[in-house]
Amino acid sequence: MAAQERTADTDVLVALQAGVPIERRPFAALGAQLGMSEDAMLGRLRVAFDEGIARRFGAVFDARRLGYRSTLCALELEPAELDGVAARIVPLEGVTHCYLRGWPAELDGDGPGGPHGALAPNLWFTYTELADAFDDGLARVRDLAAPHALLVLPAARRFKIDVVLGPGQRDRMESFPGRARRAAVDDGGDEPFRAFTETEKRVVRDMQGAIPPGPAPFDAIAARNGYEADAFIALLRGWEGEGVLRRVALILRHYNAGFKANAMCVWRVDAERVVAAGRALAACPEVTHCYERVIAPGFPYNIYAMIHTAGWAETRALFESIEARAGLADGRMLCSLREYKKTSPSYFAAGTAK
Repeated sequence: MAAQERTADTDVLVALQAGVPIERRPFAALGAQLGMSEDAMLGRLRVAFDEGIARRFGAVFDARRLGYRSTLCALELEPAELDGVAARIVPLEGVTHCYLRGWPAELDGDGPGGPHGALAPNLWFTYTELADAFDDGLARVRDLAAPHALLVLPAARRFKIDVVLGPGQRDRMESFPGRARRAAVDDGGDEPFRAFTETEKRVVRDMQGAIPPGPAPFDAIAARNGYEADAFIALLRGWEGEGVLRRVALILRHYNAGFKANAMCVWRVDAERVVAAGRALAACPEVTHCYERVIAPGFPYNIYAMIHTAGWAETRALFESIEARAGLADGRMLCSLREYKKTSPSYFAAGTAK
């Protein structure tokens, strides 16, 4: 493939990850912005699925604005305990991501980002549940993790939450046609944004799954839930404006797309510098997520940023680069060594509390 074709192909994948316009024919609209036909856009999307790069095409919602709470959790376990504890935790519907994180054998542990001999939690997972059931659900997680102490690390601020990956992104800022960028800082409040009708909940369930790509992918969902097509687009646009719907987009399988080495990078930052540091990290196009989190006993870090690369040496070089650009020091990389579970939250699933 010629260099120009590879660049164009990357632009398409990046744009699809950023999200399609909320219109009846979203691929035609996005294609027009990129100088491509609707058929060409849909063809590239089909190739992504055929090649195993795509995980799903569907909606990404803001959990808090649906009335959910979520948190990052961690456990420090002996190697022999990892599989057994993970096997108890990952079946929970509220657990959406679960990883073994540590230090790759091929990297020197005494260099930048390394453990320098210090221990750290090694089983990391996210937990999401309806706000009124969250505390009981988290208590259940604690019971399953016992006798090990569960670290609970909720977000205090969100600086960046968009996962957009593509070769060539390293040297340019994320800029996508027709997609408004949200504020750089969002507080960590957990209050539900609004109440949802039972019909709206069914729409959320339909949209969060795998939407079959086609010229008018929303029409079938609209009809199934009793909406005229144009009224359904108005509903989705309203949710997008309210922040309920973050985007409708292509979600990649990171490993298959060539991003085989990812790391959660953490720093301890004084309170008066947190916002500046978070904004600086979020401005790095290579950072896919960035949060301020509460400091838990035994783990003295409050700024978290995720990075993805093709290999561990590259990951470490990127860590050093973003640390320098953000004016930070003494950070640590927790590298994802094994994936136990990776799925999207299942909102308003049958049988959940109202």
